[in-house]
Amino acid sequence: MPAKIERKVLKTGDSKVMAIPPDWARMFNIKVGDKIVCLYDTILIYKPPGMKLDSDFLKQEFAMILELEEKEGPEKESKA
Repeated sequence: MPAKIERKVLKTGDSKVMAIPPDWARMFNIKVGDKIVCLYDTILIYKPPGMKLDSDFLKQEFAMILELEEKEGPEKESKA
């Protein structure tokens, strides 16, 4: 299910980091120490371990993400 939240960029040492959304981490069973593939150009994509991408899948995902982007303002992640 697509979601839109804001993440704050933090500093750790000389690097900048952002936390992975907890719902996403739970959905893909991401644990501390796991490796995640990061694809980027002007858009950043995190790919869970073992996930295969194809053009039809990406078209569907981007269509859902564009719908979220068209809504006013980002949804805030609840602290619950």
